[in-house]
Amino acid sequence: MKSMLVFVLLMCALFANTSSRFKETRYVYALDKNISLEGFITFGEHNIIIEYSKPEPKVLTYFEEKLTIQDQSGYTIVDVQSMPSLSYFFMIIKAVHDENTLLLDSFFETTIKANQTHLSPKGVTAEILEEVYVEHRDKALKSLHVKIKNGDRISIEIMD
Repeated sequence: MKSMLVFVLLMCALFANTSSRFKETRYVYALDKNISLEGFITFGEHNIIIEYSKPEPKVLTYFEEKLTIQDQSGYTIVDVQSMPSLSYFFMIIKAVHDENTLLLDSFFETTIKANQTHLSPKGVTAEILEEVYVEHRDKALKSLHVKIKNGDRISIEIMD
């Protein structure tokens, strides 16, 4: 489940610097179940905030190598440095958000066709991710699709 959270944050990092409304669909292979979520993501100068509104309220805040999860049962804090894969993916999130192509190129092979970008994982990333597709319309992100090696899939669609 923690890897799902990391991938959600990776996808959300592709959104613009302002708050964006999104719809997320996850397929969880282990449960053979689809899950639908909706919310907003906001990029601050030093943090990323994801506010899920459906199916239940939850707020994820990434700041200074820590992920705070607030839901109906309270707060949970995860030190991403204690989990190398989580730390690794936040580096990718920042690279995507900052459009740091040099850093992205160290994690993915990129192929661009029309309005779609295919990111083929390499190195450590390839041990977890199968492939990532990003779709744009007029240079704005429209959707993101991630296939994970464990059979899970995540699709994000920008609603704005």
